[in-house]
Amino acid sequence: MSHFQVELFSIFGAVDNFPSLSLSYGIINSGLIRNKNKKMQKIKRHLPLVVVIGILFATGMVFANAFNSQKGLSRLGIPVALGEDDEHDSEEADSEKDSKNDKKDSVDNENESDHEDGDKQDDEDSTEVRRAKTTTQGTKVNEDDDENDNEVDESDSEDEDKNDAQEEIQDLNKDINKVESKISVLGANGVNVTSFTATLSEIKDLASQATAKLITAPKEAETLIETADHNLERLEKLVKMTLGDEDENDDDNDATEEIQDLAKNVAKTEVKLNALSDRGLDVSAMKLSLNNIKDLLSQAKEKVVAGDLAGAEALTEVADKKMETLKHAMELAYGDDEEKDGDEAKEYKNGVAQFVHNLKEIGDMDGGIGQQVKVVAQTQNDSSSEVEDSINDVNSRSGFAKFLIGPKYGSIAGIQTAIAENQTRIKVLTDLVAQVADPIVKQVLQDQIKQFQQENTRLQVFVTESESGVSLLGWLMKMFS
Repeated sequence: MSHFQVELFSIFGAVDNFPSLSLSYGIINSGLIRNKNKKMQKIKRHLPLVVVIGILFATGMVFANAFNSQKGLSRLGIPVALGEDDEHDSEEADSEKDSKNDKKDSVDNENESDHEDGDKQDDEDSTEVRRAKTTTQGTKVNEDDDENDNEVDESDSEDEDKNDAQEEIQDLNKDINKVESKISVLGANGVNVTSFTATLSEIKDLASQATAKLITAPKEAETLIETADHNLERLEKLVKMTLGDEDENDDDNDATEEIQDLAKNVAKTEVKLNALSDRGLDVSAMKLSLNNIKDLLSQAKEKVVAGDLAGAEALTEVADKKMETLKHAMELAYGDDEEKDGDEAKEYKNGVAQFVHNLKEIGDMDGGIGQQVKVVAQTQNDSSSEVEDSINDVNSRSGFAKFLIGPKYGSIAGIQTAIAENQTRIKVLTDLVAQVADPIVKQVLQDQIKQFQQENTRLQVFVTESESGVSLLGWLMKMFS
């Protein structure tokens, strides 16, 4: 080996293991070998230059390989001797700098977070304020709307109250006219209607007050109307009792039918009176009563034509009442035998039923004697069925059987007991009349007592007629009855 090769080996020997240096060495070695003879002389002539170039080249290669080796060994965790202290110091400085930067970043992040939290809180507060304002405004708007709606509802309600009150006043005035017409009929036929008229005037005054308050105070007007309605209903019931109106449903259309029924009764009664007159009996007083009834019938027909159905019905009721009185008088005077077919029981039952109904109505009107009147009415109602059965039992015996053994004295005795009990009840009611404060109620109760007395008298007539007549063994049967 030449001296140049030895020098190169001494320079590159430490880096034989590095691929890049070995490659360079191989190239130089191979080139020197090939040009060993030719260029040896040139090298020797330029040896100093070649050495310098070689040193520079070798130094560059060493640094290049050292740099590459350091990067590779650092990845493997092997400490690098070249520049280790400087790099360590540099790393510590960098680490401290990074730490400071991290702290600064952390502080900045915290400040930013605080700012963000503050901004977020400010946004939330602002949103809450806006929401509160919006809610307040919305609530105020809703309250205003509710107030407006309430005002509209109150206005509508007031209008409805006014309209309802107007309709009620119109209906009230119509009913007042109906009752007034009936009271006029009673007065025209001899009934004392002073108390009826006074009460009706009070009701009219209430209606006038209600009309005056209809615009300014509709609720007060409605209260007045209710009071007037209640008082008028009470008065109407008392008027119907006085008229003897048995129809609880006040239907004005029934007036025409009642007039037709009354006309038939008037015609039948007139035939009977004519027959009695042909027999030489004096029936002038009864014909006078019948003419009075016929006059009422004519007035009722005129009322129907005029459209005053309430007045027509009132006249018809008065005429019916007079007709019943006339028929009863004819039976007492002439012994009318036409209705000896069992109708007595039916008539008595109907008469007592109406009497009981009216007593219960009076009992509801008067708080003082009301309960006592109801007791009388109930006991009378309970006994009426027994009396009806007894009358039917008496009428069931044929004429031949009556001639042979007489009437059914046992049933007659039962009827006589009922007559005595009825007379006791009449006495109780008569005593109660003195305790009644309302003049109309007192007058109507007296009238009911009078009608019930008539029914009891009619029952006594039936007993008397049933016991009369010839009987072969009747006296014997009466002893064992």
